[in-house]
Amino acid sequence: MADETNAARAGANPISLLQGLMGAAAMKAALDLEIFTHIANGADTAEKIAAAKHLPLRSTRILCDALVALEVLAKSGGRYSLPPLSQALLVKGSSLYAGGMAGTIGNRALWNEAGRLTDVVKAGHTLLDQSAETDDNPFWQDFARGSRQMAQAVGPVVAEIAAESFKGGSAPAKILDIACGSGFYGIGALKRFPAARLVQVDWPGVIKHAEVNARNASVADRIEFRAGDIFTDDLGDGYDLVLAVNIYHHFSMAKNLELSRRLAAAAAPGGVLVLVDMVPDEAREHERFALMFALTMLIWTHEGDTFTLSEYKRMLEPAGFRDVVLKAVPGPITTQAIVARK
Repeated sequence: MADETNAARAGANPISLLQGLMGAAAMKAALDLEIFTHIANGADTAEKIAAAKHLPLRSTRILCDALVALEVLAKSGGRYSLPPLSQALLVKGSSLYAGGMAGTIGNRALWNEAGRLTDVVKAGHTLLDQSAETDDNPFWQDFARGSRQMAQAVGPVVAEIAAESFKGGSAPAKILDIACGSGFYGIGALKRFPAARLVQVDWPGVIKHAEVNARNASVADRIEFRAGDIFTDDLGDGYDLVLAVNIYHHFSMAKNLELSRRLAAAAAPGGVLVLVDMVPDEAREHERFALMFALTMLIWTHEGDTFTLSEYKRMLEPAGFRDVVLKAVPGPITTQAIVARK
């Protein structure tokens, strides 16, 4: 069936794909310059946008027209407008605003490494001195800031997925959120389970961002913040719910099995693990976002990858987890939740 499906595909235009770099550059520039937000606020021509941002007219028009070609803007009679998805994701003030990710996805180190992907492929791993595995890498502070609003929007969705594992009026009393970043996945869980308490773990430089966000969300009194390494430092135990969001893709399957054993040891009997990540289909043919994201892991990590459901089972079941299932996580990025029970 897979061969028949592949044979039926027309295939992408290879020459157009070579322009992909400029597409990413156009998106980052447009977000940096708040082009989508200005259009939403009525500056719907190149002249109006240029005046609002004090930009040259020629460069403004060229950028906006490129965004039309990318289908993130529409244009009619010289006026630009926003398709619904652009309105939801790219306009500041939207509850689903994802523009903060431009600074992390377009991080200069990752951007430069993408330019030497040939060398990375030959090496088989990142060539960066400061990679994803570097202790307390300052990148993660930028990531916590850039992903804040997206995590704030998706956190409640993940909490609802977790709630499906607690039936009959039961609810987790103690929750662990590892590599918590901005902290909003754990915050979402606390709001869904108002009697629960939470432990959040991340690098010292990152945990301070989670502390600020928790105070602003009025839940800091229910959280214990632990600065440390999720592979070596004490995680505690007796957790009814363990959250592991966007973590496993940074490491090899062997390293993730090690992490899974630590999480199983931290979980209470019957405890639930909710692991969120980009999960490709078993044949690695159709889940575009997950397959492309694996390239980011290639340039950013030594052994990271995106993993299929069967591979997650091989990383979780030997560690002591069972009933491993895959669930969709609705949101602006194509992610899935792997849910398991100790």
